[in-house]
Amino acid sequence: MKKRLPPATALTRAQYSGWACCWCGTSLLGRDARSAGRAEGSAGAHDLSVEVYECEPRCPKRRRRTQAARKTGDST
Repeated sequence: MKKRLPPATALTRAQYSGWACCWCGTSLLGRDARSAGRAEGSAGAHDLSVEVYECEPRCPKRRRRTQAARKTGDST
């Protein structure tokens, strides 16, 4: 099961720029990080989609959200 990324329009400037984890907002400067995928979004005709990053090893906040989704049967 793959957790859906937050929309690009909901990210902070640091998350959008790849400076912070897309899940928890922790600064990634000077830390190990990995690609979490591509956050999709648009503003009118402008594509705001961007590759986002997460804490390495996998962000604990992402893990909690995924476990909660399994318990409730949510596939997102």
